[in-house]
Amino acid sequence: MEIQTVRRDARRSGRAARWAAMLLAAAPLPGWREIPIREIGPRVGAIGSVRLSPEGLAVEVEGSPVGLFLPLPGAEVLQLDYRSIGQVMLTWVSASGNSLPLPHSSPWHREVLAPGTGRITLDLRTTPLWRPERTPFLLLEGTGTVVLTGLRVRTASQDPAERIRSLDEAVRWSPIRVSHSTINSLDLPLWSASRDVRWMDVFGVAFVGLAVAGALASWARSRRIRPGPPIAIAAVAVALAGNVVFAVRAAPALSLVPGLEPDARLRQWTAFHPELGPLAALARREIGARERVGVLAGENDWFGWETLCFQLAPRPCVNVVAGATAFSGLQGVDRLRADEIDALVYFHAKVPLPTGFRPVAVLDKNAFVARRP
Repeated sequence: MEIQTVRRDARRSGRAARWAAMLLAAAPLPGWREIPIREIGPRVGAIGSVRLSPEGLAVEVEGSPVGLFLPLPGAEVLQLDYRSIGQVMLTWVSASGNSLPLPHSSPWHREVLAPGTGRITLDLRTTPLWRPERTPFLLLEGTGTVVLTGLRVRTASQDPAERIRSLDEAVRWSPIRVSHSTINSLDLPLWSASRDVRWMDVFGVAFVGLAVAGALASWARSRRIRPGPPIAIAAVAVALAGNVVFAVRAAPALSLVPGLEPDARLRQWTAFHPELGPLAALARREIGARERVGVLAGENDWFGWETLCFQLAPRPCVNVVAGATAFSGLQGVDRLRADEIDALVYFHAKVPLPTGFRPVAVLDKNAFVARRP
């Protein structure tokens, strides 16, 4: 039933994308320019496996991230048509020439490309360090194949004043983007990025203006200055306005669909990595409640193994380090020797399985559960 639902959703997504493409061809969006994939393909700078196919620009994501430098200086917004197979996440940012940027810098711009066909709009203006002279950089992570079948671009205006206005508007209403390091980089939202004016500054001026206007209106009616009620009304009005702004910016990051089944929620959780949630759900289903677990993840991937061990609690769970004979888990509470591990969760480790383990439940070739025969 679940597979049928995914296929049905993919078919709907494909139909929607085809209708959107037809409408766009009939009435192109103002300011947008169509970029032929076959013309731009040979000029795309690539880190990883990329090739031109009859359908478009094909990107093979085999476990290692694949990066694309698009030769489109001045791009402020991109629109991509794609066909995706597997579990792949797209991250976008801007780059200076071919210098590799830090794509996971705050605020982290990412989107999972659901299997099937689709269309995604990427606003580069809200990415870190964007300037008109920089070029778009796309990073694909996970396991699968993505074919870019269509590309449109909206470039920054040649008028400096219009360019600044566009940047300020984009940053002012940019959605809140949540990552596992958000708590380390919280900042007050900007009203004007070009002038470094924050929303709180605007609300402060609005509060003073409303309070003074209310006090003057009270004096004009009764010839008495009664500042209390105007100040209270101004404070409530400004607080409500701040809540509305926060709600508008936070809405895209919220998941408001209730889900009472933990494994179903985990299968849908692809916010930070396209395979991490589905793999955690697979491991919870496959591994018994009393079994001892090891997680074999990438060498520097603390987030991957800690997340998997957290989701597998209360099972004893440890971080398996290649070459070691004993391992520890979260906060060093669980400790296991190599011969005590009953099941192993493999997550983009880039090293062979320990001797004796064989995959028994597979999400893909980089994410699976293994056991001894």
